[in-house]
Amino acid sequence: MIGVREEDGRRQSLAAPGRVGSVAPACVALYLAVALGLLIAILHRDGGVFTYTLDDPYIHLALAENLAHGHYGINPGEASSPSSSMVWPLLLVPFAGRAWDMYVPLGLNLLFCAMAAWGIGRIVDGWEWRAHGAADGGAKGTAGPGWPARFGIAAALMLVANLAGLTFVGMEHGLQVLLAIACAAGMVAAFAGRPIPAWCLWAAALGPMVRYENFALVAAIAVALVGQTRMRAAVRLVAASLVGPALFSVFLLSRGLPPLPTSVLVKANAYSLAGDGALAVLGTMYGIAVREGAWWGQLAVAVLLACLAVGERQRVRRFVLGGALLAAALQLAAGRVNWFHRYEVYALIFTALVATTVLIETVRLRRDVLAGTLAVGLLLLGAPYGWALWDTPAAAANVYQQQYQMHRFLADYYRGTVAVNDLGWVSYRRPAGVYVLDLWGLASPEASRQAHKDADWLDTITRAHGAGLAMIYPDWFEEGAPDDWDPLATMCIAGPRVSVARPCMVFYDTGVSGTADDKARLTAEIAAFARTLPAGVKMRLGRDSTDKDE
Repeated sequence: MIGVREEDGRRQSLAAPGRVGSVAPACVALYLAVALGLLIAILHRDGGVFTYTLDDPYIHLALAENLAHGHYGINPGEASSPSSSMVWPLLLVPFAGRAWDMYVPLGLNLLFCAMAAWGIGRIVDGWEWRAHGAADGGAKGTAGPGWPARFGIAAALMLVANLAGLTFVGMEHGLQVLLAIACAAGMVAAFAGRPIPAWCLWAAALGPMVRYENFALVAAIAVALVGQTRMRAAVRLVAASLVGPALFSVFLLSRGLPPLPTSVLVKANAYSLAGDGALAVLGTMYGIAVREGAWWGQLAVAVLLACLAVGERQRVRRFVLGGALLAAALQLAAGRVNWFHRYEVYALIFTALVATTVLIETVRLRRDVLAGTLAVGLLLLGAPYGWALWDTPAAAANVYQQQYQMHRFLADYYRGTVAVNDLGWVSYRRPAGVYVLDLWGLASPEASRQAHKDADWLDTITRAHGAGLAMIYPDWFEEGAPDDWDPLATMCIAGPRVSVARPCMVFYDTGVSGTADDKARLTAEIAAFARTLPAGVKMRLGRDSTDKDE
């Protein structure tokens, strides 16, 4: 009877992991503790001012401000598609215009990433360990190692998901990772011989509306459904995932825009690829990718999935592994990497969860040996995101010291048309009637289509839009700034450069106004602004200021 009771207790612990020894609540608590620590560090470093770790979230906030008034774009009267996500700006619209709307992306990410932490914990709770060895007493299908070891593995998976880091990026990537974890839960269910739950299919179908890269997860789930001989479900999933993006493309075309967001086309170098330098651009993109630790981590997971698939005999399990391998391959072949550790995370956590589950449920090793090996492997896989956590306060400080100060100058001093290559903070909460010319092209269809941005083009487009001031990194452009632009000042951050493209931003008088009075007024405004800069920001005034740029 004692043996029967012990076996019953073991079955109950496996069937209801949330009630006995679940790691999910601890995962959420750990995530919130790390996020709170990072928030305090950011506020302390920036003198009580909160900023995200990138300038990009402020593009979505500026777009939401205009969406609240029925306009899709950054500048009134000019349609543009600067957001790579269809739904993220829409989530911000109900709060646009409120004094605290800047914190809405932070609140949403805290919610989504806490849910993602819970999801990781629940997947770990449900693992059925197949370990063997003297320490396991020869048992099969046991509850696995103790709670601390399982929590350690879950914490390592949370690091791979970069949950705390993505929270302060301030964009849709937290929601994207949450949907990826939901898709991984469906793949885990399929591997165990259960139908993929409907909520997993909904998560996969809605994913491309959050970010287009989630089509890789749609493909993975569809392959798993085919393995389960659910062909109709696979077709319905693919069709459902296409509806939102197709309707969004129709909307963009109706506004005279390309069928894909300008931000997607610009960041993918689509217009450059159409020119003579296509192979050179592809080579550069590939070279950047393979230098990133996360790229090599995804490659390692892909190789592991391939090895597991070759050794698997059951049809459904082979298809599950094949689907996960397909997602990894698509990310490696076509996905972007990094940009402060956000682009590739969805695919990495999805494939890592599938691979880890398969190893735990198929590899026959002592539980303590297997658990320790997995923990070390996952920590290595998450190492780039450990650096991201360390760099988060410094990254936010970069945005505060550079883009936020540019915003202050525009809002409190200049209040005229300005040309920039960093769009976010400058366009958000700007004075009414101020036009922001985005020279990179996210918010300017005209600039986005320009493959070669030389000095003549810079001069032409700024004059066409009446931009008397340019705040740019001159070396972003093929020939630098035009010779007739007058560099009035150079603003530099003193600390380490983490999340901004260059440490120094140059303020140019473009000569559009053509009068000495206008130039004198702009010079006086910059001088007054320079006296208000915080510690860690230095501004050199005068034409010779650019000679010392680094």
